[in-house]
Amino acid sequence: MQTKKAFSYLFPTTLKSGTTRKGQVYEINFENGYKVLNSQNANYSYGSLHQIMQKGIFEALKIIKPERILMLGLGGGSAVEILSKKCAWPIQIKAIEFDEDLVKFAHEEFNIGRYKMLNIEIADAFEWLKKERVEAYDLIIDDLFMDDQVPEPCFELDYLKTVSKHLNPNGIYFRNMMNLSSQNHATYEKNLYTIFSKIKCTMAKGFDNLIYLCSL
Repeated sequence: MQTKKAFSYLFPTTLKSGTTRKGQVYEINFENGYKVLNSQNANYSYGSLHQIMQKGIFEALKIIKPERILMLGLGGGSAVEILSKKCAWPIQIKAIEFDEDLVKFAHEEFNIGRYKMLNIEIADAFEWLKKERVEAYDLIIDDLFMDDQVPEPCFELDYLKTVSKHLNPNGIYFRNMMNLSSQNHATYEKNLYTIFSKIKCTMAKGFDNLIYLCSL
């Protein structure tokens, strides 16, 4: 294992690859000395996405001190690691992940079980959000992707309304976005402004991803 890690500074070394039962192509690699989870065309955890998540979470923590956090999409759990390091106060994290194989990898490959403040529920986030019982969160991190594509419902007004119902009045909705066409970009921001009173949009340095921080 240490040899593979050392070689990864020269070129990526694949540890495991295949297709999940939900049809997601994946690779678990060593890259630059770190174990990462990749989909077919994107990083899911601990690679470039980790840097984007750090940027978004850092910006959110400048505004609020969240105690209850909802994550839509878990991947390998790199956002949990960032939150555990940066939140010097008690937090509770609820993560919704629809692919049970990714949850398995998060445990077996990335030791997600060490985070005792984390509660993982295997469920379709779109259906889970529609539950009659609405719990309020201080920070919602929306990182729902299929490979490198944002699911179409995430752009829709009804979805954003549903998400907002789970947000505390002073909370922050953080959305990592990529591959937005100009038309999608305009429509998405129009829908955001219909729901949220304050929206901050910034680009992660070195990436095309847009980071949205929204409040009611």
